[in-house]
Amino acid sequence: MRDAAAGRDRVGTRHRWHVPRERGALAEARRRVRQVLAGWQCPREQTDAVLLLVSELVTNAHRHAGGPAELEVRALPGGVRVVVGDGNASAVPAQREPGIGGGYGMHLVERLGSRWGVEVLSGGKRIWVEVPG
Repeated sequence: MRDAAAGRDRVGTRHRWHVPRERGALAEARRRVRQVLAGWQCPREQTDAVLLLVSELVTNAHRHAGGPAELEVRALPGGVRVVVGDGNASAVPAQREPGIGGGYGMHLVERLGSRWGVEVLSGGKRIWVEVPG
């Protein structure tokens, strides 16, 4: 995983990682995000919500797009934005009934985030969610 941090001031600071679809990559992504959030002195509840969303969104990108994911966390005034991108523009997330096979991701995004959206790009898509602090 590659890390590229911009600036030292918390607001506007962002960290980005390439998360390959391989064993241990998601755990490493969560570890790095946890470390960033600790440096930003985020409250525990916010940290827990961000880490859960990172897990869900990266897992969905790997599962449904079939390739690596790009992960970004950005400090906002009063919150954190999580962005996960993948190379599949046709697999836009949709809320479905949760059950044994999954379906919890978008419910969690709506429950834990104050705002969220999807940006469809020529080479894929980016899903973002803002978690208040």
